[in-house]
Amino acid sequence: FFFLCDMNFTVASVPHRDLAMTNKIYANPQDFNLSSRPSQFYVQIREWVFTVGETKDCVTGTLAFSAIQRTFMKLGRGDMITVKPFRVEDHKDIYLSTLELEVNFLKPSNSTHTFDCQRLEETIKKHFELQIFCLEQRFIVDVEGYVLTLRVVNYQSVDLQSLKEGKIVAGHSPRGLLTKKTEISFTKAPNTTFRLKGASRAGNNQIFRPDWNFENMGIGGLDAEFSEIFRRAFASRVFPQSVVSQLGINHVKGMLLYGPPGTGKTLLARQIGKMLNGKEPKIVNGPEILNKFVGQSEENIRALFVDAEKEFAERGDDSDLHIIIFDEIDAICKSRGSVASGTGVHDTVVNQLLTKIDGVDSLNNILIIGMTNRKDMIDEALLRPGRLEVHVEIGLPDEAGRLQIYRIHTSKMQKANRMADDVDLLELSAISKNYTGAEIEGVVRAACSYAFNRSIDAHDPTKPQDPDKIKVNAEDFALALDEVRPKFGVTEDNFTNCCANGIIPYGVGFDKVMKTGNLFIQQVKNSERTPLVSVLVDGPIGAGKTAVAATLALNGEFPFVKLVSPDKVVGYSEVAKCQHINTAFEDAYKSQISCLVLDDIERLLDYVPIGPRFSNVVLQSLLILLKKSPPKGRRLLIIGTTSNRQILASMGLIDAFNATITVPSVAAGQEIVTVLESLDVFSEEDLKLISTSCIFPIPIKKLLMIAEMAQHGGPKEGLGARFVQCMKDYGVDSTF
Repeated sequence: FFFLCDMNFTVASVPHRDLAMTNKIYANPQDFNLSSRPSQFYVQIREWVFTVGETKDCVTGTLAFSAIQRTFMKLGRGDMITVKPFRVEDHKDIYLSTLELEVNFLKPSNSTHTFDCQRLEETIKKHFELQIFCLEQRFIVDVEGYVLTLRVVNYQSVDLQSLKEGKIVAGHSPRGLLTKKTEISFTKAPNTTFRLKGASRAGNNQIFRPDWNFENMGIGGLDAEFSEIFRRAFASRVFPQSVVSQLGINHVKGMLLYGPPGTGKTLLARQIGKMLNGKEPKIVNGPEILNKFVGQSEENIRALFVDAEKEFAERGDDSDLHIIIFDEIDAICKSRGSVASGTGVHDTVVNQLLTKIDGVDSLNNILIIGMTNRKDMIDEALLRPGRLEVHVEIGLPDEAGRLQIYRIHTSKMQKANRMADDVDLLELSAISKNYTGAEIEGVVRAACSYAFNRSIDAHDPTKPQDPDKIKVNAEDFALALDEVRPKFGVTEDNFTNCCANGIIPYGVGFDKVMKTGNLFIQQVKNSERTPLVSVLVDGPIGAGKTAVAATLALNGEFPFVKLVSPDKVVGYSEVAKCQHINTAFEDAYKSQISCLVLDDIERLLDYVPIGPRFSNVVLQSLLILLKKSPPKGRRLLIIGTTSNRQILASMGLIDAFNATITVPSVAAGQEIVTVLESLDVFSEEDLKLISTSCIFPIPIKKLLMIAEMAQHGGPKEGLGARFVQCMKDYGVDSTF
């Protein structure tokens, strides 16, 4: 029934052009008697396997090949070849699951025709189903009036029996049989001008590297941000280009990562580049683009896109993804017209980048990732949809994020048993409020340095050390946290100086002030309706307003607390002073919950009664910032202090605060006694004398100053009388 032995034939040409389009080889009916054989009869010639057809136009004893078959098989007419039968049943893993074909014109052409890959796939399956193909095999097909050459560049075969059982087991067959279920993808041959629509169906879903794992990226505290980036920038690239085309959209071409320094923007961008199955990312530091020669900066921008343009011209939507990462992109993409330069190089660089991303000949195979600490400086045209349209804020990590970061940076020491059992990462993440990822890494380094130092003999550093003794413990981390302070944390030194003598609860009025202030703290922490609360603390000079504000800010246990005081802006111009105040507000917005203390507001305004005179620029800035709501999900408490409420009212600044609380002076009688008793230097007789002598309220700072003067004015006897005399000398009225 079948010939069981090898047979020899002479190579000939197919007698008709139509037969050359079938990818079969042809013989005379007398040679194989195909009418009595299965519908598909295969023969093997060296590594190649072909379906055999028959035609009476072939001479007996010859096998007819097309020109393209003879070319890739390196056969000439008249050559003798040996053929043997090929049984598909003997090869279980021969069935193609995927087939990748390179497309080219049979004859050179400059046509820009667009071929629909879905229709091309249907045509190939219609004409070549159940044929067997090998790597580098070539065949031709007529599509829409164009004769195309197809070359097998890759394939994946499977075990049919396993496939029927629901288990896909990859085969290792040197050839594959085309079926209706084979997924065919297409790529363009180099230097071709036509287009492929919906190409690379099987390839596009391989955008991520097969060995990629999110847990191994070493990124902590950015789960939500990474999910947003994936949804906006990569979800569409997982699906076939044909699906994206049917939706009528283009892939996202750019994203901007912005946020405070050290939060992981650069790390995230680099890891995104590593996880993608595309070209090696090009990483560019913004200032490197700029050049002193005219036109060279623009040329540097164009050079970044050359590879992507070349591949897109050759392969169209089939090309790999090209990633360009701009670190410190604000250095080259400042708002046009904002840089005073005779050459205007910054403006032309922005223009060049805009045209490359979204110009007339825009590309669909690029992804631009920009990183900056100053989003406000970047040209608005670059941030619109179609360009850097995905804006992701990489902010300060929350407690869960800090725990992830601690685990990442301590994973190796834990595996090596170099971390003591008393180290509690949960506790560390709870107390490391407002630490960035870089600062947490610095904490771990500092803790290790204490562990190293503990194992070294300070008197003899050259003495051999025992490496096995090095272990990082909880005390090392505690010391490291004291040493490495967060940029967006609490500047405790400034606030400690504001209340160096502590707080003395001298009466009902003062207790009411503190209780009211604590209510505002709870409101800003817990209320969903008031993310912004502003309170003005007023009172006479020396009443302790700054100390009250500082105490409230520290007692609130805010992750970020900052003091804006006049002594920090001495000699500043109006513009510089506004920038300083605005920076304080911007820093506060970066924390989940913050507290700002604006101390001595009239001094910030440069107010003097002569004239009168004040800075309207600073006033307008404060009016705007006091009413500006923080970003979504952020909360801010503003505490202002003033000794001149009437002046602020005339400026309209009082109305900008939600509430005003007044710190009273220390009342005559018992309140003065309460304050002096806390000093523990006055006798009961002295206190009685002072109580009966003082009949007017006195600011607490002035009271404490008089007490200090009396203590250093002579012996302890007669201290009460000296106090009364000092009051008189100080200008405070008494009964004397």
